[in-house]
Amino acid sequence: MILFDTNVLVYAINADAPQHRTCRDLVEGVQARQVDGVLVPQVLLEFYAIVTDPRRVARPLDPTNAWTQVEALRTIFPVRDAGSKALDHLRDLLKDGKTTGGDVFDAFLVAQMRACNISAICTCNIRDFARFGGIMVHSPEDLARR
Repeated sequence: MILFDTNVLVYAINADAPQHRTCRDLVEGVQARQVDGVLVPQVLLEFYAIVTDPRRVARPLDPTNAWTQVEALRTIFPVRDAGSKALDHLRDLLKDGKTTGGDVFDAFLVAQMRACNISAICTCNIRDFARFGGIMVHSPEDLARR
């Protein structure tokens, strides 16, 4: 089971992104049940936040269209909810004192992965997740080659 990071979903709908074709093909692979992809609620919320923010995307979606995209993703991907168990895993990840600021959101994704027994993540930000042990980190290009 592979968690898809927010950036993969954003690039999948942004035809102007250089990663668009690869990311779109992966999402279509999940839809066709050829790729065992999953999401967590945090990814869907981050997706909505990014695609509606004119500071983050050149052509932001209006809230209604953005939520339509979220609903479409929910029909393609199973959504796992780790609940409060993820906070216990996050506490363990934060014990080293090295995670601060916005990095807590990546750590929380890893905590949710652990709570839901998700072994891998597909992301365009390999370095953000490489520091966490016990998970496999794949770029969209790497995953598409499989």
